Amino acid sequence: MSGGPLKLCPGTEKCLPLYFQEKCKELRNRGQQGYRPGSGIIFNRSGQPVVNKVLLLQNKKLTLMKKQLFLLLFGLFSLTAFSQGPCQAGFYTTQDSTNLYLYDSSFNTDSTAINVTNWQWTLSGMGLSYTYSVQDPIQPLNTLPNGSYAVCLTIQTGTGCSSTYCDSIFVGQQSGCQANFGYYNTDSLFYFTDYSFTTGGGNIVSWNWTFNGGTPSASTQQNPVITFPSPNTTYTVALTITTDNGCSDTYQSYVYYSDSMSCIYYVDALTYPVTTIGGSDGAIDVTVHGGTPPYYFQWNNGAATEDLYGLPSGTYTANVWSSDTTCPAFTISAYIPEPYDSGNVYVDTLYAPAVDSCLNFIPDSFYISGISTTGSNATVTWIFTGGGQSATVTIDYTFTNYGAQVVVVTLNCDSSRYQSTYMSYIFIHSAVGIEEETNLPVYPNPATDVLNLPDNSQYDLIRIISSNGSVVKEFVHPENQIEINDLPAGIYYVQAVSASQIICTQLSILK
Repeated sequence: MSGGPLKLCPGTEKCLPLYFQEKCKELRNRGQQGYRPGSGIIFNRSGQPVVNKVLLLQNKKLTLMKKQLFLLLFGLFSLTAFSQGPCQAGFYTTQDSTNLYLYDSSFNTDSTAINVTNWQWTLSGMGLSYTYSVQDPIQPLNTLPNGSYAVCLTIQTGTGCSSTYCDSIFVGQQSGCQANFGYYNTDSLFYFTDYSFTTGGGNIVSWNWTFNGGTPSASTQQNPVITFPSPNTTYTVALTITTDNGCSDTYQSYVYYSDSMSCIYYVDALTYPVTTIGGSDGAIDVTVHGGTPPYYFQWNNGAATEDLYGLPSGTYTANVWSSDTTCPAFTISAYIPEPYDSGNVYVDTLYAPAVDSCLNFIPDSFYISGISTTGSNATVTWIFTGGGQSATVTIDYTFTNYGAQVVVVTLNCDSSRYQSTYMSYIFIHSAVGIEEETNLPVYPNPATDVLNLPDNSQYDLIRIISSNGSVVKEFVHPENQIEINDLPAGIYYVQAVSASQIICTQLSILK
């Protein structure tokens, strides 16, 4: 999808293996910019220092980092940036349950493309210090105690320009209050939106904004509207919040006023969590705003498509270019969580009547292999293993809300045997519009050279999607047999689209 506003309804083609049904949804061009470093955001890597919110289907896993003040050398450290020349160092951070990710977002202040040849990072705090010389370093969280850290990035470019940017981050869970905001603009008029929040109780009762160079220069409104005078100029904005239990926090960020919409200025990344633990059916649905299509994508998993399907949980980043070669790349980042991830709010615990089933073995492990939904019914397939044996138990649950769910199953045998209860996690996605079946009966499967479709089947489109989410083959109004002899061995997804439904199945190719 590209552009905005945009409405996707039955007839568009998406494939989320096994469970996903096409959504009829409206994406609004929200244009929110200016999110704080460490908040799971989007940065313009080489041009304008704007930052944008990544929209997620459910709760955002990309953790907002706590803005802290602490001493650096002999001065007060909060946010520091200085440079020699038109280049400006910049970065943002995210963290998941495993790693802290540092992302370079440096740019040239004269709007030309930046060519960084050297990166020098320092991460220090809690009695520790780390250095890196790569563009986007990763630090395991098990080496970082919870607390505040100072991060500095110094860059050097091919033109001899050097610049340093420093900021503070918070690693780990925190309590209290967190100041944060976003913005979008129409020419010189900037609309700011408060995204502050509290943890552990308390309500925000005051907002104090300062706008360096803006009119007005200060505001106590929650969501003020400000005018900045000069295009192609960077302004500093700060927000201080106070809660009714005495917590206070300040967030400061850059705001860039660009007078041109010819380059990409905003990207939505809508993410779909995996439905089962260890599953590979997550997805990222991208919408690009601004710039000149077609757009080009380079993901950190090697994919080059706009949208990604068949994904395991984890953090995914991409550079996005428009066809205008004078425009810089735009960087996006999105996180796909597991169903049990703390980023998901558990909406319900689902129970079903006990199953009268005496297994011929005592299970030593179990997992959920898949789910499917029809109306308010979720069919969950449980697999039990032990002693070299396995058993499959299919349970129907009734649900009332979409999202992360806890599911419970009880196996009831006669009194001389045992009664056992098991619990796991699933994620149920909403679905409106096109009906999707869970299996496309193609054969042979595994296949080698050709793939046969069901007789008398009329599909408008057949797609073969690799395990990293790339569309590797596409057939419009295909015959009942399609050639696949040029595809390497591996696991793929086959998507068949007709006017009334989307059908997906997994395909193994052997050589």
